[in-house]
Amino acid sequence: MPSILIVYGSTYGQTERIARRIGEILGQAEYTVNIYRGDQLPDPLLLGTYAGIVVAASVLRNHHQQYIRQFVRRQAERLNRLPSAFVSVCSAAGSDPASAGGYVETLLRESGWRPWLIRSFTGAVAYTKYPWPVRWVLKRISRSKGLPTDTSRDWEFTEWNEVDAFARTLAGTFAPAAVGALHPTSTARAGY
Repeated sequence: MPSILIVYGSTYGQTERIARRIGEILGQAEYTVNIYRGDQLPDPLLLGTYAGIVVAASVLRNHHQQYIRQFVRRQAERLNRLPSAFVSVCSAAGSDPASAGGYVETLLRESGWRPWLIRSFTGAVAYTKYPWPVRWVLKRISRSKGLPTDTSRDWEFTEWNEVDAFARTLAGTFAPAAVGALHPTSTARAGY
């Protein structure tokens, strides 16, 4: 069975849930899936042994996690030689796709990585997990956008059916026959 690597960055857990869901669906498609948090990677990590690589990260304070940015910069040359995908999780993905896309473009421009597939998903507002200053700021932002402001609970906005569909697309993209037919210049960059 071909192996897929998923490296994720998650601050409050939603991106990890998305990465694991993608891994679950890839596993159902007969792939062996290794999932690692980007700041807890095994040493050595041999990227060339994988049929495909997915990097998933969330946006916090206008940037993806620093350890994901470092991983992508350090591994860009190898990532560019393999079928790869980038998943960005951002609260702006649903309401402000241009901002969400801007975060993705910044990461890709700074790293030199050219993933075959890119997708942004809306995350969650995890009020109960935030320290009070973050909770206060996000409540104000949510109020200004007409979003929920009840800080006694968390609010989930992830489009799970779209996550599932994207994972099925990945399964087809990472298949050996598809890899031979695709070229990185024909990437599907929509969805962010």
